[in-house]
Amino acid sequence: MSKKFAFVFYGIFFPSYLFASEILFKNGDAYIAEEVSEEQEYVLLSWKEKKYRIPRLELQRIDPRKKGPDSSYRYSEFKLTDGTQLKGILIEKKENKLILKTELGFVELDRYKILSHNFDEISSEPPNIPEKYLLETSKQIEWRIGFFGSGYYSWGPWGQAFPITYGGGVFLEKDASSNFWFYGVSSEVSIGKGKNENLSIWSQSAYLGKYYGNSSPYWLLGAGFSNLTRTGDEKISSANPDLIFEFGWNWRTESRSSIRFGIRSQCSIEEGSNFCRSGLRFSWGFAI
Repeated sequence: MSKKFAFVFYGIFFPSYLFASEILFKNGDAYIAEEVSEEQEYVLLSWKEKKYRIPRLELQRIDPRKKGPDSSYRYSEFKLTDGTQLKGILIEKKENKLILKTELGFVELDRYKILSHNFDEISSEPPNIPEKYLLETSKQIEWRIGFFGSGYYSWGPWGQAFPITYGGGVFLEKDASSNFWFYGVSSEVSIGKGKNENLSIWSQSAYLGKYYGNSSPYWLLGAGFSNLTRTGDEKISSANPDLIFEFGWNWRTESRSSIRFGIRSQCSIEEGSNFCRSGLRFSWGFAI
């Protein structure tokens, strides 16, 4: 088979397959991917063991001349106080300087000579391809098990008897098949001290939530029940339904763990006076 015939054969019967290439987004984020193929409106690529489908309209270029293992970096452009404009790859950020790799070599930029950027907002961390471009077959359904600690301030009449409660617990959680949704169950024990009584609470709940990226806001809604026990001159126990709302910030680590810090409100629906409290909650879930 001649080279010319082979070229025509593969061009007709197979999609444009570029193997390793540099994929450059319009925002300057660049990725070296080992497997890249092109469709009419999309680019398909495999990067760090996941497969992505990216609209061509969001890309600046595809450069098959640049090879290498899966990696990422960011092209940046800086305007200096003397009117000079520099373009290149941001390599490192120091306390008061940036190291930039340009076509002419490496350059150090002093923070006080940069006009076009807020130095404190410049990040030298390598970018990650947004998860919204993941193909459904690459979206990993993950389980997490973890623990949390919490502290609450009580509202209304309960706030006078037991103003502060605190405790901790465990949870089991799973990512849903839809992007960024998750659901789980949790168990929490918390205590509070009053002037003449002590309060212990054992809460069980199920919840549904959503986050928006590897480092992003999150929220969750839940329901369950709590066993409340008051001890003092006499012991009084009751089991009541709960409603839960929580929001805050979620971090996903490279090991697929999930760290959250949020504000949580929880109400136990009790006859006569609902037991409602709000406070801070820190949780750490480990992928299993």
